[in-house]
Order: sequence, then C-alpha cells, then structure tokens
Amino acid sequence: MKALNKFLTIPATLAISVMIAFTACAGNDRPAQLTDLPNAAQAFVKKHFTAEKPVLVTIDKEVTGNTYEVNFSSGNSVDFDRRGEWKEVECRPEVPAAIVPAQILKLVQNNYPEAKIIKIDRDKRGYEVELSTRIELKFDKNCNLIEIDN
Repeated sequence: MKALNKFLTIPATLAISVMIAFTACAGNDRPAQLTDLPNAAQAFVKKHFTAEKPVLVTIDKEVTGNTYEVNFSSGNSVDFDRRGEWKEVECRPEVPAAIVPAQILKLVQNNYPEAKIIKIDRDKRGYEVELSTRIELKFDKNCNLIEIDN
C-alpha cells in the first residue's frame, strides 16, 4: 500500500510543479512600444485613438500567448488579446461609438439616453457594458441583452 501511495504522489507532485512553473512564467508584464503590438492592435489604436498619446504599452506573457495593454495620457485604456483584437476598452467621457455593436448602441441610446458607455468588454460569450450611470449591461454573443446590474 505504501508503494502505491508513493506511486500516486509522484504524478500529483509533478502536476503541481508544472502548474507552479507555468504560473511563474505567466503574468510577466514588460514595457513595450506601440510598434511591438500585433498589426490589428496598432490599426485599432490608429483608427479610434488618433488624438491620444500612449504613455504605457505593456506585453503580458501568458501561457496561452501574449496579451497587450495600451494606457493613454487621458486615462483611457485598451486591452488586446494575442491576435491584437480588442478585449476591453475603458474611456472617459465615453467609448468610441464605432467599436460598439450597433444593436448594443441602439439599446443604450433608446433606454438610457442620459448615459454614456464608459467601458466595454468582450469575450467568446458576449459583451459587458458599463454606463456612466453605473448600470452594467450584459449581452450574449448575438448582442441580446441577458442581464442588467444596477
């Protein structure tokens, strides 16, 4: 029985060691230049933030690939995935309307006319939008409203 317990603990110890090694490698932010970002991210910044000055660009080396963050002197920021597609945009006084899906933009304008979209996140499940009125809206990947958080 002791031999069996030793045998079973070796794979467990190995698995834990591998996880610790990956965790130690993941999350290593390093400063970068805008030109170090994927072309899609560079084009996004150029198109939607032409008047903004990037003050900090970082590359985060993760197990699944690099992610990127651009912080502007205005306090606005954009996070990009490994392909250079935006994941999160946070802006004051509001997120550029051109990046918000039309269905979401229309819903916000119709139902919250006094509010501005100050943050938008997207992932494979859908979108999350934060309004200047502190209301958070969640949408599925087809831009259908699924949750309102006051």
